[in-house]
Amino acid sequence: MSENLSVLLVHGHPEPFKSLAWTLRDLFVETYSVESCKETEDLVSRCEPPIIFTDKSLVDGSWVSVLNIADSADVPPSVIVVGTVPDMHLYLSVMERGAFDFVAPPFEHEPLNFVIRSAALNTHRRREALQGARRI
Repeated sequence: MSENLSVLLVHGHPEPFKSLAWTLRDLFVETYSVESCKETEDLVSRCEPPIIFTDKSLVDGSWVSVLNIADSADVPPSVIVVGTVPDMHLYLSVMERGAFDFVAPPFEHEPLNFVIRSAALNTHRRREALQGARRI
């Protein structure tokens, strides 16, 4: 994984985020955790994380709320929704709504590394495009 990559974990439940965090650490990805949409909004505006992993439901919203927060950021991050089990219906909803991806346990190194690299590249390209548009 690229150096100095950090991601935001937004969750209200310890699982599956505990195992996700361990796998991310194995991939040398730094993680920050919050439990609400309000905390997410504050952190996204201050820190501009390139990737957000979000739980399906939170104390004050859902993955859709997190996606809306990301979309309204000056520099939108890639949002990955985390389920507890593979769920094709949820996957299709997530992708249709504009999230970057949907993942569920088990979090294996190679597939997760691919998703993270792709999401980071997606965010990087979106940020470059926004900077280029601002210069015009």
